[in-house]
Amino acid sequence: MATTAKRLTFEDLELLSEEREGDRQELINGELVVTPVPIIKHQIVNMNVVYHLGEHVRSRRMGMVFHPPTGIRFSQHNLLIPDACFVSQSRLDIVGEKTIEAAPDLVIEILSPGTRRRDLTTKRDLYARFGVREYWPVDLDKRTVDVLALVGDRYQHLPAREDGTLQSRVLPDLRITLEDVFEGI
Repeated sequence: MATTAKRLTFEDLELLSEEREGDRQELINGELVVTPVPIIKHQIVNMNVVYHLGEHVRSRRMGMVFHPPTGIRFSQHNLLIPDACFVSQSRLDIVGEKTIEAAPDLVIEILSPGTRRRDLTTKRDLYARFGVREYWPVDLDKRTVDVLALVGDRYQHLPAREDGTLQSRVLPDLRITLEDVFEGI
């Protein structure tokens, strides 16, 4: 007789303790995925992205920018913690007491050796499935940012503008360059 492992839920996750302070505990299709605290280079890039997005969004009262440990609860079995995300002003009702309760407008993941494959496949597919309008994987090694816009149920690459700034459909007036993203590393 075959046995099946129990798929964890958000409630199960809340009962678990962290192995190490700062670890990210995510649920992907009911499976617990623990990611350790990122390296300093990752943290610097994350601060740069959050700073530039935050300044743009706040000065225009466009919504809110979030970063870890804020999680996104897509379903009982899927809770992801991206490096940054944006929720537009008109959708702030999805921000719950503990988590964001539906797809944000924009999600950013900074690729690390231990998360690269999952970020570019499993998490990307979940973001598309649950309707995240834009997904930006940031590659520390190549110093690139792919801006991916959701078209139907798949992401399509948006090229940078002629002036080198990243192009976004979610934040069309945003002016952020690769130099801004990778400043300090």
